[in-house]
Amino acid sequence: MSFSIFAKKIMRKISLYILFLLLLASCARNPMAEWTEGPAEADGRALNTLVLQDVTKGSRVWFQELFDSKTIVEGPKINHYQGTSWYIDIPTNGTVTIKYYGRPLPRQSWAPEGFVMQQKGKSDKPMQVKYNFIKHPKNEAVDDDFICRYEALPGDIIPQVKRVSYGNEALELSENLPHGWYRIIIDENGEPTVESDDEDGAFYAQITLDKLPKPLQPMTIEDWPDNQYRGFMLDVARDFRPVKEVLKVLDLMAEYKFNVFHFHIGDDEAWCLEIKDLPDLTDFSGYHALPDWNLQETEALKPTANGRVNNVTYYTSEEYKQILRYAWERHIAVIPEFDAPGHSRASIKAMQAYERRTGDASYRLQDPADTSHYWSAQDFTDNVLNVYLPSVYNFYGKVFDEVIRLHNEAEVPLLAIHIGGDEVPGGAWANHDRKAMKDFFTNSMLELAEQRGIKLAGWEDIAKGIEPETLERLKKSLYFVNIWTGKGMEGIPVVLSPATNNYVDLAYSADPEELGLFWAGYVDERKTFSMNQSEYTGDIVGVSAHLWSEQLRDFNDVTFQMLPKALGVAERAWNTTSPGDFNRFYSIIVEREMPVWRQNNYKFKKRY
Repeated sequence: MSFSIFAKKIMRKISLYILFLLLLASCARNPMAEWTEGPAEADGRALNTLVLQDVTKGSRVWFQELFDSKTIVEGPKINHYQGTSWYIDIPTNGTVTIKYYGRPLPRQSWAPEGFVMQQKGKSDKPMQVKYNFIKHPKNEAVDDDFICRYEALPGDIIPQVKRVSYGNEALELSENLPHGWYRIIIDENGEPTVESDDEDGAFYAQITLDKLPKPLQPMTIEDWPDNQYRGFMLDVARDFRPVKEVLKVLDLMAEYKFNVFHFHIGDDEAWCLEIKDLPDLTDFSGYHALPDWNLQETEALKPTANGRVNNVTYYTSEEYKQILRYAWERHIAVIPEFDAPGHSRASIKAMQAYERRTGDASYRLQDPADTSHYWSAQDFTDNVLNVYLPSVYNFYGKVFDEVIRLHNEAEVPLLAIHIGGDEVPGGAWANHDRKAMKDFFTNSMLELAEQRGIKLAGWEDIAKGIEPETLERLKKSLYFVNIWTGKGMEGIPVVLSPATNNYVDLAYSADPEELGLFWAGYVDERKTFSMNQSEYTGDIVGVSAHLWSEQLRDFNDVTFQMLPKALGVAERAWNTTSPGDFNRFYSIIVEREMPVWRQNNYKFKKRY
């Protein structure tokens, strides 16, 4: 064999090997997405660009987006599914470019996310995404409202104590001491003596002692809560938090003397608590996967706003009891919430799965013959219970019984079950009188509660638009309603939860790089601190902060939204009227609290 023939064979083998490597590399490449934000044009719209790379013809790309209004200029159609879910059917191999007009992006956290490529007969492929955001000039000006002009004294903590004297100056004992009262006397040797009339007071005294700077200075502190309900709500249905993170939230709550954990665990996006006799609730709606090729959710609930697939989002019975006990050890009661009759998509879909599996319709939550057309506030068209079905109350009877059992086994009181009652979209319950349906639902849920000797809670909506006799019946079993839009309700126990002040998921500011929503304005620690309880009417039983989770993605997001803005709610819950002004309050946070957050590696907002 000549050298040239030999060389040609070698070169052919090398070429085939290179081709093989190129084909292998091509097969191994993962699809990616790149999203570019367009500037606002004269008509107020922005032309955005989405490039999908290494996608396969005939596949479907799913993603989540909170901000839409699309007019396609180039590329295939963008289709809405339910809630925040969108999909694109891919017409060609390789790269697909979509240019579309939409409203200018108000903040970067609203950009499309959670991209996943779906192919028939193959595993779903999560896609990495690259963002090209418009650069906005930074505001380097110092906010004078947040400059510390107060030097914290030894007795300054958050929430602020009612009364303090230094050295040997005596404090005259207050009369009519409320639940949770305590007094601390620290002598010249730094030795504290604690007085209290109840276990809560002794617990809060210890929290105060732990917060005071060391070594302890001679002083006398007398303190008590103005509100017996001091709540913090965490939504885990929109973005799930594992047990270890929930326990950290409870630790933070205890640090600031919150005493009620409003646990939002049932909504459109997920059902987050195992119910022993209804396993589909968590097997289906505590698990997330893409709809099948026919746009049916047959095995699991569609992804939440984070777009994650094949992820578990529920607490087992034992985990829930662990949370109950951990909270109670910190003098925090847990009130679980299962939102109904709107915000009920997760339970509806789970019970449809149950009926497919068993043939049993006795827990059906939606009528197959219902012809209602509606669009919920979160862009769902199938999230309202058909409240006229008796099976709805079979379902909630099971849920109530299981929650009662878990609290009993944990030996932790069940103050109430929160049933939501808000945001039922217009158009629901076609061919039925809307007011009559609300009245029927309220009376039916009350019957369940009365039979079991438990209290109910709800959003303010639950006590509106019902017959006078139903309202009177509701008052007897009502623990409270959360006032989130109004100014109170005469004769109704209310927990002040104004969205404009106490919704800590709302962004601190208009900075587009900052996390959060702003439908009710911006909320920072000045806004939470400024809530004026005297502006509200009704039987005010307490104050609550609320952290909705549409925009949360990890625990850093949780602490950033809590710290420091939730401390304004803690202050207003403990002290209806605070000693000193906002400058004093914020100065104490900077000097006393922020160093602790840094030590614990908590992400938080600092103004300068």
